Amino acid sequence: MRETPDKSEQLFLKLYDTYQHAIFRHCYFRVYNHELAKDLTQDTFMNVWDYMSKGNMVKNPKALLYKIATNSIIDHTRKKKEQSLDRMEKDGFQPVAPHVLEKTIDSDIAMAKLMDILNTLDDIYREAFLLRYVEGLKPKEIAILTEESVNVISVRISRAKRQVTRILNTKNIV
Repeated sequence: MRETPDKSEQLFLKLYDTYQHAIFRHCYFRVYNHELAKDLTQDTFMNVWDYMSKGNMVKNPKALLYKIATNSIIDHTRKKKEQSLDRMEKDGFQPVAPHVLEKTIDSDIAMAKLMDILNTLDDIYREAFLLRYVEGLKPKEIAILTEESVNVISVRISRAKRQVTRILNTKNIV
């Protein structure tokens, strides 16, 4: 069954309004770069639009969005190449104003502290923790996204939460 163009467009706009911030966070917590996360978010929604504009039905839009975003992040990581400062300036790089840089640094320090804690977790636990507590996905949604059982995901979330709590208590942060 194919959706009509009007229905696809309405659904897409609703998905964008509902999930744009969540998909951005999902990307940001994996690349730690605001502009790159915005680009990956845009790529995600462009891919979803391409899929929907061909008349394909979306049974679980949230899972589709996260799956496409994750694949975009993986693709970017594979293609990532270092650029020289000269090349960046040629492409339009402009230094940031000091007050903007200060806010960014404060935000980056807080992010670094959180990521230091999360980086002590095994990948499967870190991913489950981020998807549950940062992205706000339910275990069933994470199970669909990761192609694991809900029980496996629930156990991973529980173990990750316990490990993070233990680290926070050890460092006297809580």
